[in-house]
Parts: sequence; structure tokens; C-alpha cells
Amino acid sequence: MSLLIVTLILSSCSIFGPERVRHEKTTSLVNFLYPDGNIPKDIRSPTLRLPLRVGLAYVPTQGGGRAIDPRLKLELLNAIKQEFSSRHYIQDIQIIPQMYLSHRGSGDQLQQIKQLYQLDVMALVSYDQIVNRQDNLLSVTYLTIVGSYLFPGTQFDVSTLIDMALIDLDTKRLLFRAAGTQGSSGGGAEAYAANQYSKHQNRDFAAAMTMLSGNLNQALYLFEERLRAKDPNDDIKVEARPGYSMAIDRWMLLLLLGLCWARCRTSG
Repeated sequence: MSLLIVTLILSSCSIFGPERVRHEKTTSLVNFLYPDGNIPKDIRSPTLRLPLRVGLAYVPTQGGGRAIDPRLKLELLNAIKQEFSSRHYIQDIQIIPQMYLSHRGSGDQLQQIKQLYQLDVMALVSYDQIVNRQDNLLSVTYLTIVGSYLFPGTQFDVSTLIDMALIDLDTKRLLFRAAGTQGSSGGGAEAYAANQYSKHQNRDFAAAMTMLSGNLNQALYLFEERLRAKDPNDDIKVEARPGYSMAIDRWMLLLLLGLCWARCRTSG
């Protein structure tokens, strides 16, 4: 009877104990672009010169832990780079080292990066991941022939958001964005809790990354159609660099050249 009372007391202390929150995030994109908090009401219309030269980087991290595997974060950047590189209206895309960016202000930083790498636009990636953890004893009471063993346990929920925004460097105008999300939950003995929810964090980050890649593919296609249309009422203006035309992409050109070559061989 006394063992049962002790068990109930310990269980209630753990079940209703304080919730622990582990939060890893990058600086807000808005706070990074406008660290003084003054967001212009009228942002002038950008003029894009095609093909575009793109920079790619994470928005700087402000505080937070180191739960997400750095190799996974680099893999995300490489996946985004691949999506951009497959578009004929992109001349070049370069991953910008994190050391060039700081959360203490972006204006001068972005202009310096623009000049250093000769960029037109910047793809800025931010993420927000929250782990809500609460200790409990509900599923870890182990009965044996000699009595009960109590192993402190934990339950947790993981919520992940990854966002990529393409910004015109001259005007800081948002051109388009794509996002990926993922959520999961889990539990385990307290001794293994840190390892378990770290695995969840990395797995969920990878899943959100996969969703982002799919959404980015669609966003890039729609952006290309917008640039190709050259709508006079569109506030994004388009100019072509010497020797470049949006009228036909390189793959279509290769296809036409192949058809012409085949026709010439048949005629000959």
C-alpha cells in the first residue's frame, strides 16, 4: 500500500511538473532586414536584370542551441542551390559563408555582399523549431516479481518551419517565398530523452526541407512565368543583359537544334 502511495505521489509530481521548452531559431527575416524596426511603407519597385546572379545564406542565428545537425543545414542549402541552378534565367548562385552575416544589422552587410559577389538578389533561409517537453511517469512504471521500478520518462512535441525568401538587394523587396513545415511527437525514458528528441529535430528538419524543395520548384516556375510575361502593370520590371533573351530557354534551343540536325540528315 505504501509503495502505491509513493508511486502516485511521484507520478503526480512528474505528470503535472513544469513543461520544458527547447527553442532553436534564426533571427526573424523582418528584424534582419530592418533591425531598427522601421519598415518602409512604400518600397520602390525593383528592376531585375536577367539572367540573375543569386546569393544564398541562412538568416543569422540569434541565441538558440545547436540541435540541428550542421551537415543537414548545409544539405538544405545545396538542395536550394540545385533548384535555382536548373532555371535558365539564373546565371549563377553562390552560397555565402555565415561569417559574412550578423543579426546586428543587415543594411551594410547586404550591400557589402552584393558588391563582393556581384549579386542581384539574395535567397535568405530562416527556420523556427520548437520542442515542447514534459516529464511523466505514465508509461515507464516497470513491474517485476519483487516490486515496481520507476523510470522517469518524457513526452515531447516538435514543430518545424523552414522559410526561404528571395530578396532584391537594391530595394529589399520580397520577390517570392517558399516554405516547408513538419510536426511530430515522441517519448522515451528520461535517460534517452535528449538523444530521442534531437533525432526528431533533425528528422523533422529534413522532412520540412523536402517540402520546401517541392514548393520552391513551383515558386520558381511561377516566378519565371511572371518574368516572361513582362506585364506593363507588374511592379517588377525586367531587363535583359546583352545576349540574353527570355523568349526561349536553352533546353528548347537544344531540342530545336537536334530536330534541325535530324531533318538535315534525312534530307541528305
